[in-house]
Amino acid sequence: TCDEMFTRAGISVQVTRDVKKRECGLLYNRHIRENIKLLRNADPGRLEAFAERLKNKRLKWFKAQQFQNKDDGDLLMSAYRLFLTKLGITPEEAPIVDRQKNKLIIHSKNFCPTLEACKILGLDTREVCKKLSEEPTQALLRQLHPGLVFKRNYGSLRPYTPYCEEMIIMEDEQ
Repeated sequence: TCDEMFTRAGISVQVTRDVKKRECGLLYNRHIRENIKLLRNADPGRLEAFAERLKNKRLKWFKAQQFQNKDDGDLLMSAYRLFLTKLGITPEEAPIVDRQKNKLIIHSKNFCPTLEACKILGLDTREVCKKLSEEPTQALLRQLHPGLVFKRNYGSLRPYTPYCEEMIIMEDEQ
């Protein structure tokens, strides 16, 4: 240990532990490292290409999952469950805070490697998330029904607020 090395060397040094422990620990997370690599020096064109790859990956995942609509005809709840399942999160991490006839409002508080990478790189999540993940998430939900729309409230997005406000909307059928 540091203490032992200094003691053996006859040096008196005060060691302060756990400084920036959480921040440094994040760098050991594989998903955060991948997001840092993806986002470092990414221009809008590269972000669009990344978003297209993410969309294709999500659609491939959906087909492999053979996702079942198990909600007695409640399409919004089925879309919400699909959203949670794909992100690997629980309803407690992304609770529904408002339910209307054709809209769910969700406050996502789950661990997000993109958020952490943006904080490390000093990027604006409002720009990155809009370009990188909104369309792939909408494409995934539209696998259940073409009228499903995914939106974010970019005025309520982490790290600027304690949660990301996201919506699943069923557009009126024309």
